[in-house]
Amino acid sequence: MNLFARIFCKLVEIVLHIRTFFIHGPKVLHDPTWLLVHYQSDAQRAATSRLAADLRLPSPERLTPAQLAAAVEERRLKRSQTDAKTRIAVIIPFRDAWKMTRNCIESLLKQDRSHFELTVCLVDNGSQRNDTKEGIQLLKQNWNSLVKTADSSLPVLHIIHDERPFNFSQLNNSAVEFLNDPSRGAIPEFLLFLNNDTLWEEPHTLEKLVHFAKLSPRIGAVGCTLLYKNSNVQHLFLAPGVKLAGAHPCKGICLSRKQSWYADPRPVPAVTGALLLVSVINFKKVGGFDTALATSCQDIDFCIKLQELGLENWVLPDVFVRHFETSTRLKKNQAQEITYVSTKWGSRLAMNSYYSPEISRWSERPALHWGESAYPWSAVLNS
Repeated sequence: MNLFARIFCKLVEIVLHIRTFFIHGPKVLHDPTWLLVHYQSDAQRAATSRLAADLRLPSPERLTPAQLAAAVEERRLKRSQTDAKTRIAVIIPFRDAWKMTRNCIESLLKQDRSHFELTVCLVDNGSQRNDTKEGIQLLKQNWNSLVKTADSSLPVLHIIHDERPFNFSQLNNSAVEFLNDPSRGAIPEFLLFLNNDTLWEEPHTLEKLVHFAKLSPRIGAVGCTLLYKNSNVQHLFLAPGVKLAGAHPCKGICLSRKQSWYADPRPVPAVTGALLLVSVINFKKVGGFDTALATSCQDIDFCIKLQELGLENWVLPDVFVRHFETSTRLKKNQAQEITYVSTKWGSRLAMNSYYSPEISRWSERPALHWGESAYPWSAVLNS
């Protein structure tokens, strides 16, 4: 890492935050999400307008706070009573860490599945520990008793063993190819890519995500708010071009559901691959994840590819899942992958139209732009 470049960028970041404080005052300290709501890009406003039109709502300028969210919820409840069951496949890559993986599966199975035909696809990427191998066998043996309930159909379980070197994109693409074989049952309509270090707590989380994804054919990837174990924010959305290839705005802040960010669904540049819902049709249209990105940036690259199709990525800020991020495996070769994705997308990464140009790319925590150029990622990477 170029030490001089790091120090220079940090000084610029500090100046940007001081300037932002003098312009907007303490509100940006009390509510770090305020800038994200106040400064939306034209593309974000247009996406909200289009969704409002699809829902036959007034234009967003005349909407009261949370009216859009209320309309979405109303339609979710109505459609859940009338729609046929939606076929969902949840893909969970893992390697060992079986206790954490099992907790993730068990929490997922506590979701209200009355409106879904659920498939759980576990991708074992070369687990070595005996407790993992024993746990997989016990899961197969006890699957029916583990998940059987009075009002839900029994999910299908697939366990794929993939011994190749870790490549997140390759693991998920191979799982999708496996699931799209008609000989293995009905092909899913939606795919949920899920890290094994997540924990679901509210029983209607999956239903809300899937219902939202079905509201409009223009919706690409859908995500939600991810929280650390201590309930601080880990992920609101992904901002391409911030810092290096991308960053998590407001990462680490205390969760306050009263902040305006959490009132409405939000069009965003990208959502994290730790929990990403997308239709099978759109996954195929963009060719899946880029296998050149083995350990990082796959989600940003994937979401920009969806944008290139004219689709819009969204998060549901008032839907929460815990993400024990520090438990995931270490990422390697990030410098090469950051260089690759930055070169591949250029300005569509550095100044993505779904992240306001008024907000600086030099700081993960939002601050006002002050005429600085794109973040000098090449100067701060290892040679």
